[in-house]
Amino acid sequence: MHPRHILPILALLAGPALAAKKPPPLPPLPPLLLDAAAPLVTVSIDGKPLRLRVDPGGTRHVELNASAAQRLDLANQARLVAGEPADFGKAQIEVGKETVREVTSDAIARYQDRDLKLVLAWSDRDHVAGADGLIGPQFLPHDAMVWRRRPVAAGDAAVVLPMQWQGGRGLLGTLAAGKREIDVQLAPSAAETIVTAAAASYLAEALGGRFDGPVREAVISMGVRRPVRDVVFDRSVMVAGIRVTRAAVRLFDWSGKTSLPADPAAADEIVVRARFDAQRQWSKLALGNDLLGACAEIAWTRAPLAMTLTCPAGRDGPR
Repeated sequence: MHPRHILPILALLAGPALAAKKPPPLPPLPPLLLDAAAPLVTVSIDGKPLRLRVDPGGTRHVELNASAAQRLDLANQARLVAGEPADFGKAQIEVGKETVREVTSDAIARYQDRDLKLVLAWSDRDHVAGADGLIGPQFLPHDAMVWRRRPVAAGDAAVVLPMQWQGGRGLLGTLAAGKREIDVQLAPSAAETIVTAAAASYLAEALGGRFDGPVREAVISMGVRRPVRDVVFDRSVMVAGIRVTRAAVRLFDWSGKTSLPADPAAADEIVVRARFDAQRQWSKLALGNDLLGACAEIAWTRAPLAMTLTCPAGRDGPR
């Protein structure tokens, strides 16, 4: 073959490969400023708007209310994603000893002129108030964001809490309790600060503590309510610059072989103790809005992965 015929053939062969080459990723969007009272973003799926609450306590999926999933017809087996049949799956979320079963599916969400590949999850309940669902900051194309409640004041101090992503457990920092380590989650959507049974045991061992008040129920996650009881610590502990003096304890959740502080009954009381199957141990403290609500702002950064809390210096917990 004459050399002059070879070059056009090579160009034709290289054409499809060049055309298939992926474009370089878009740069991150500027830092996102959110109203801490209503930290909402709007995305659209198949042209339908979806309002999502941005929450550092989010899971590995974008959690949707059942009503939002129904409105978007997400369970439709004929639904297409980027021209291909949607992928469907199932997930189980363990909220203590309660199991929430979810359907999962992929979707392309439009956000600020960008396409986001997301995995959506929904159950048979509406559990996100004031929004269609909840999304973690890592799923949005920003490398930094701030939840701002008020201007920073002279008495505020900024404390950096290094974080790590732990698969199904989410975005977590750590707290030393004596020789133990406790996972720390920021949960601004939660009304109050809550600890697992194992975390309460470690904190009481390090700080001293006693039960205060009756057993009650509190919403933990996914709309699930679990038995809790307040524990007051003899000595406070600083968590990311916030002083914690008491917390609601999930009495039967993630205790492992740990034990909670003894609660001697009055002489005229009859105490009935139930037995429960052992559950694996997870020591976690979730800072809720009762403490985080006093902070001027909370900031998240992708690299380094961290949360920075700007709050009144040495703020006491509720009494």
